[in-house]
Amino acid sequence: MAEKKRFVRSRTNRLVGGVLGGIAEYFGWNANLLRVIYVLITIATPFVHGILGLAVYVILYTFMPLEERAEGSNPSLRDLFRGADSTTKDQGRKVIHDVTEQDVKDSHKDGD
Repeated sequence: MAEKKRFVRSRTNRLVGGVLGGIAEYFGWNANLLRVIYVLITIATPFVHGILGLAVYVILYTFMPLEERAEGSNPSLRDLFRGADSTTKDQGRKVIHDVTEQDVKDSHKDGD
């Protein structure tokens, strides 16, 4: 079954808060192009040049949920302060115990 798209802020495609990255991922657009267009429209807006654009961004940042972390991914510093689970599942890594280190050159010497 296909996973349903959600309108969320991006964790990976972000410069400030991930709002425009999340919008670009939702619609399948280029995030950098969307950022340039957003800045140009914000500057061109006659309502005190930028305050309206900043207010829209802050509102979207406030109400858009943050994208959930992928299974097995490491938490970011922000997630640790928000109380997210900092433990990760075993990712197939093995720990080797009782290993001794030998110098390869010493084992090939003649006479000793």
